[in-house]
Amino acid sequence: MKLPLFEAHTGIWEGTYTRLNEKGEVIDRHKSRLFLKMKDNQWIQKNEYTWDNGKKEVHDFGASLFDEKGVLHYNNKRIIGKAWEAGDVICLEWQYNEQPGTHLYEIITLLEDGHRMRTWQHSRNGKFEGLTMIEERRVAPQEAID
Repeated sequence: MKLPLFEAHTGIWEGTYTRLNEKGEVIDRHKSRLFLKMKDNQWIQKNEYTWDNGKKEVHDFGASLFDEKGVLHYNNKRIIGKAWEAGDVICLEWQYNEQPGTHLYEIITLLEDGHRMRTWQHSRNGKFEGLTMIEERRVAPQEAID
């Protein structure tokens, strides 16, 4: 199965997440390092987050499967959702398993200079809760991932 956009997004990415509340005020900012790999019909992902105050989080999503239509299905401890290629972007929708009522929508766009931009729309119980803006750059190809 050909999934050119997913393939183009593999590798190690570093960037910054900026979370805004529904009024547009910054409520969180942290650095990220993502490890994204495709193998057969699997998407393998691990995210590392660090804050200026020393806080760290690591989320290993393990392997998620693509179905016969090329839709990626997440179902792990942290999230349940799906992702798909749409034109020249990747779209996602998911929910946090440990935060009932959450629903997030994401658009990922690959830029020509080795950067990508991502935007999350957050809602809980049908109410808008803000946005997350993410700017990242690829620092290594997927072959550099263990």
